[in-house]
Amino acid sequence: MANTRRQPPEKISADCPHCGFSQLEAALAKSTYCRKCGEYYSIEKLLAKEAGSLKAPSFFDRISKMVSRETTRDISCFSCGATQQVSSAAESTQCPKCSSYIDLRDFKIAGAFGRSIQTQGDVIISSKGDVTSQRILCGGAVIEGKMRGQMVCTGTVTVKAWDKVLGGIEAQKIVIDKKCQVEFSKPLKSPDIEINGKVTAHIQCDGRVTVQKKGWLMGSVHAKSIVVEKGGIFSGDLFIGQVEELENEAHEEAARQAAAAAESESHGMDQAPAVEAIPIEIPPSQPDAAIAPPATEQPQQEDLFKPPGARPPRKRARAV
Repeated sequence: MANTRRQPPEKISADCPHCGFSQLEAALAKSTYCRKCGEYYSIEKLLAKEAGSLKAPSFFDRISKMVSRETTRDISCFSCGATQQVSSAAESTQCPKCSSYIDLRDFKIAGAFGRSIQTQGDVIISSKGDVTSQRILCGGAVIEGKMRGQMVCTGTVTVKAWDKVLGGIEAQKIVIDKKCQVEFSKPLKSPDIEINGKVTAHIQCDGRVTVQKKGWLMGSVHAKSIVVEKGGIFSGDLFIGQVEELENEAHEEAARQAAAAAESESHGMDQAPAVEAIPIEIPPSQPDAAIAPPATEQPQQEDLFKPPGARPPRKRARAV
């Protein structure tokens, strides 16, 4: 049965050559305007430059691949998660469950690169590589240069960088190389993390974190278990337990604090402020004094039989 789910339109990261601002554009777009400086530039030229950043396999790699015996390896589909065995010489295949296309090629990046990657092969970011892709899905990876965005790997990610990595990594296994000194700005998520160099990161591990003999780890660790070998150094906050349980406890604690704050506010509104009574002096009553009702003027009754406009009669003087 074919995969009938509607996929979102593919987008790529386009860096402005004038100011360096990075923005997402449609993969079929040929040119655009920078949203920061307003300058016009060509996306096709950027893609051509990125194509030059992808290095083809060397002659030695091709010879070794021809000499080596063909083997099989297990891969999984990014869409449905189904697993299958493929030949090591294959460059693509199709998922037997959802019929999705699966790329098996390796990518070696040695320059600026902004397109999304989805392959069950290896992604190698050399020391001169600068990847600004929003999404990288791969079977294995080696990071020596700069990487931004989110990397999801079904295999092992080996970090050999000597700088700050702005992207996040989620993999089956993460290995920090001996000569590595790196700082991660986003969490590292993996059931197996091995540290041989120096790293500063926030780690979320469903399994075990191992700090080897010359390893150095600084940051916060949420893990099921941790092992620090003799000579290794760990400095930071440690939370032992299931990562999901720790996250649920943090959410529950935040909910309790919000409920307590709302309850205190409601109590403050129910309790009205006290009003101070002001005494009023009432003069004593005088029972002996007669209180006369106020004089009211009696309205003069008009003569209903007097015609309108008639003058009042004159009074005649009487002779005495």
